[in-house]
Amino acid sequence: MMDFNKLKVKGFVIKYRLFVIRNKIRRFLGLGSSMPIFYVGGPDMLPPPLSNEEESYLLAHFDDKDMDVRTILIEHNLRLVVYIAKKFENTNVNIEDLVSIGTIGLIKAINTFAPEKNIKLATYASRCIENEILMYLRRSNRQKLEISIDEPLKVDWDGNELLLSDILPGDVEGVHKKIDEEVDHQLLKEALKKLSVREKRIMDLRFGLTGGEERTQKEVAD
Repeated sequence: MMDFNKLKVKGFVIKYRLFVIRNKIRRFLGLGSSMPIFYVGGPDMLPPPLSNEEESYLLAHFDDKDMDVRTILIEHNLRLVVYIAKKFENTNVNIEDLVSIGTIGLIKAINTFAPEKNIKLATYASRCIENEILMYLRRSNRQKLEISIDEPLKVDWDGNELLLSDILPGDVEGVHKKIDEEVDHQLLKEALKKLSVREKRIMDLRFGLTGGEERTQKEVAD
């Protein structure tokens, strides 16, 4: 009797080949690939995650030029993007914007994933998705804090504008650096809240977050 998992993968392979053929026809007709658009909270359900066997098959047949495999891997990992994006709902950023940014991280993960490193795609993609969102939030917070040093604050009795640069200390670069450090510190605090105790410990040992020395990955593993 044929193993059920093998039968399931065989069925998936047939569907995948049909998908490739359909996309080739669409591209030949100038219609582009048939990757659908999904909206968070919309009527269309996101595709389910791939099984280990399906994912292994796709990764084994994936290269940088295979748009069909990339499309399938992206579609079937969108639930992961939504799951991670929802962790940042308290940042006052629209959830659909977070999902869009997270999807960029997912695409980067799929483009750079190396199966030979013996790490799961979902694990690697989660890091890339979260990093992409954190970088976006960091940029957004910096933009909110940015004020031109030539910003006029008020006018004195003689009609002269009082500029921000007039009341800042001479080391303007030092002020910008301090602001950047504070933004980084706040983002790091928010990110650490989402980690388990073990993950926090690993981050602390690796980067010396609580004042200790930074350690190599090997030292942390030991």
